[in-house]
Amino acid sequence: MKNNKQIIFIHGGDGFRDLEKLYTMLRSRNFNPYQEKKYWREAVIAATTETHECHTLKMPNPNWADYTAWSIWFEKMVPYMRDEVVLVGHSLGGGFLLRYVSENKLPVPIAQLHLVAPVVTGDLEDCEGFTTDLAVWQGFKSEIKEVHLWHSSDDPYVPIAHSEALLAAWPKATLHSFTNRGHFIGEDFPELLTAIQRVV
Repeated sequence: MKNNKQIIFIHGGDGFRDLEKLYTMLRSRNFNPYQEKKYWREAVIAATTETHECHTLKMPNPNWADYTAWSIWFEKMVPYMRDEVVLVGHSLGGGFLLRYVSENKLPVPIAQLHLVAPVVTGDLEDCEGFTTDLAVWQGFKSEIKEVHLWHSSDDPYVPIAHSEALLAAWPKATLHSFTNRGHFIGEDFPELLTAIQRVV
């Protein structure tokens, strides 16, 4: 194996339970077959290719996301995880990782858990099953060395209050707050890259 370190990325999605809402979203979404869109995940992978083995898990039915289906698929990756794995979840993917490692103990320690604009509390529509009730939350079952929350106050989809609520419940986390990153859909994320590269 070329690299011993691992990064596993979990993308976002929508937990629609109303077909008409899904159809409306699809009709309103821009489409251009000639426009190549790049995301910060690709930049992080390119910058760590010599030091990390990177996996971007394509979760089932991201526009009709189901927590149980995502868990089944995620667990197919678990036997391949190595000690000090880095987990990165964006949006609904952040909500998924938060719930999963809170309810399940991974067989390896997690060096860093990065939750980027994560869905946490249950005040958002179309996130069914991916939220965490912090009133009864008892922390993480998996062993995690560092928890990083990344959120911007101008996020149009997931309010920064979600990360702030998790920080209040888990003060050992580090909240990296911004004012101009929206929902973190840009091409670069140098701060996240720097944090990952600190893992030795």
